[in-house]
Amino acid sequence: MPRDQLKAREFLFLAEDLALRALPPAVPAPSRRVMWTILQLSWGDPASHIELQPQPARSIVELGLHFEGPVEVNDARAALVAAHAGPLIAALGPAWELEVWTPSWRRLHRTFAFETLTRQLAGAVAAEMARVIPLLYPFCLPVPQPALSLSAAEATLAP
Repeated sequence: MPRDQLKAREFLFLAEDLALRALPPAVPAPSRRVMWTILQLSWGDPASHIELQPQPARSIVELGLHFEGPVEVNDARAALVAAHAGPLIAALGPAWELEVWTPSWRRLHRTFAFETLTRQLAGAVAAEMARVIPLLYPFCLPVPQPALSLSAAEATLAP
């Protein structure tokens, strides 16, 4: 395997390490769950988390805010995100999409297309992850705090 080419788990752990090291000190440390090539970072409610998943079979890396709890909770959290979508999407960028993912799960996510998982791609995904965690983690708190996200979004959009 060429030196720059990574296996999915290597990619996952490299991107995680780079992203977490780049987070501002004000972002609380997340809880971490790894399921082979899926990384979930949560802040109190594991069903509401930021997820990173390289998918070599589909040639994409997905990064997103996932709501994977009871449908009522997921719908309420997704509605809260939607209510603040203007500044959030402006700060996140047009690659991000809020969607009903399954009959009960919701997500705000984006994908990165690739031919090969590389260190350069891990760096780009990590940079995006570090940029969006301050915007998104407040929606993962046991009591979501969108005001924190709005403050982070406004700071991101400031000249």
